[in-house]
Amino acid sequence: MKRPYVIINCASSADGKIALPSRKQTRISCKEDRKRVLELRKSCDAILVGIGTVLSDDPHLTIRGSKKQPIRVVLDSRCRLPKDAKVVSGNAKTIVFVGKGKARPIGEDVEVIEVKEEKENFLDLKEILEKLYDKGVKKLLVEGGGTVIWSFLKEKMFDEFLVYVRPVIIGGKTSPTIADGEGVESEDEMIRLKVEEVRKLGEGLLIKYVPG
Repeated sequence: MKRPYVIINCASSADGKIALPSRKQTRISCKEDRKRVLELRKSCDAILVGIGTVLSDDPHLTIRGSKKQPIRVVLDSRCRLPKDAKVVSGNAKTIVFVGKGKARPIGEDVEVIEVKEEKENFLDLKEILEKLYDKGVKKLLVEGGGTVIWSFLKEKMFDEFLVYVRPVIIGGKTSPTIADGEGVESEDEMIRLKVEEVRKLGEGLLIKYVPG
């Protein structure tokens, strides 16, 4: 299949958490990592997040001060995206992928595309990536949340997996993790990765994984 080059990027605590137990967003990246992510966003044609990230964090997904803006992509199987969400405002195009029969108008510069669901509330990533490629997206940045990252890892639909680890502990059984979702049922099903690079960045570490 033809698909974009996919980079998954996230920041976590030392115990793998990406938000507080309340699911409230907390700043994990240091200023050096935020600068890295800014440059990474500039190099990509589109940035993808799930509806959970939009509803909890309400991100803009734009690059401040840049004339060229990446396409903002939201995975939203039930089309719950609010019309006043920041991701549908501003000077960037937005594409929302929803399940079959779930499309509704959202905004002036928002394209809503129906795709099949692999199972309830999980959209077919292969179809999504093919459609993005056909729209000229050659490099895609996946920014979360944990369920979306899990889906890309599970389906092996990625080329790089970048994790910035800050030396702090969040803890909590309800805290979102890097890869939420149903998880594997056996050791044989574990998703294999290779460590390609580890470097110190600010107070933490940046780890670059590639498919194993």
